[in-house]
Amino acid sequence: MKVKKFLLFVLYCVPFFLFAQEQITVKGVVTESASGQPAIGVSVLVKGSSNGTVTDIDGNYTLTNVPDNATLVFSYIGMLTQEVNVGGRTTIQVALSEDVQVLDEVVAIGYGSARKRDLTGSIASVKAEEIANRPSANPLATLQGKIAGVQVVNSGRAGQDPEIRIRGTNSINGYKPLYIVDGLFSDNINYINPADIESMEVLKDPSSLAIFGKNGANGVIIITTKKAKAGQTIVNLNTSFGYKHIYDRIDVTNAAQFRELYDEQRINQGSDPYDYTNWG
Repeated sequence: MKVKKFLLFVLYCVPFFLFAQEQITVKGVVTESASGQPAIGVSVLVKGSSNGTVTDIDGNYTLTNVPDNATLVFSYIGMLTQEVNVGGRTTIQVALSEDVQVLDEVVAIGYGSARKRDLTGSIASVKAEEIANRPSANPLATLQGKIAGVQVVNSGRAGQDPEIRIRGTNSINGYKPLYIVDGLFSDNINYINPADIESMEVLKDPSSLAIFGKNGANGVIIITTKKAKAGQTIVNLNTSFGYKHIYDRIDVTNAAQFRELYDEQRINQGSDPYDYTNWG
């Protein structure tokens, strides 16, 4: 009798569990809280999944196959990320606020500095915290995959420094960017310890490069190193080790083997073997 009651209880509960996992369509408008204008290109993602979309030119979004108990994540560069619980709602309006900490961040530009909110040119910045998360013996390697439009090319040779392309291959004379370290021009930055770098700014567009003239035609990398600060003395020790090796070394022929293969090729083509003794 107890077993029958338990089975009946399970059967009654099944529809409720199925209802809890119902998939719904969520719509809404995303705006900027400061101006009330539509927020264009905001990422709307179901937390913990790859189901997402972006807002259109009017700030509208439509997201299908959303569990009614899911959480939506609204994110955009320069804005604070918001997480909203769906709670069975089919319409959700969101107003995003500016991320003041990011917009007030100071960026080096030429012979001065400015806040990110005041910039109109294409300038990318990499701070010491991001560099520390990617251990490398070369400062250029820390930029790989960090900045859009910046290509870092590794030849794979042991001890070979990587090459960087900021604005593509613009000249037959090369594509090496202009390096500025603590306000001084430098031909090479491979000697700099990445752990000593406070920030790296990459200037990419003409408006940012105008102050440097033709020297900045291939882009400019501005490096600011760490300085002494007031406070308690702190000693940090960081060590790393790496090595390079050929994954699949190909055996090559010697002179006698090459001659044999070359003669075989000539015979297959209907020609006589080459006379290596006739130098006349």
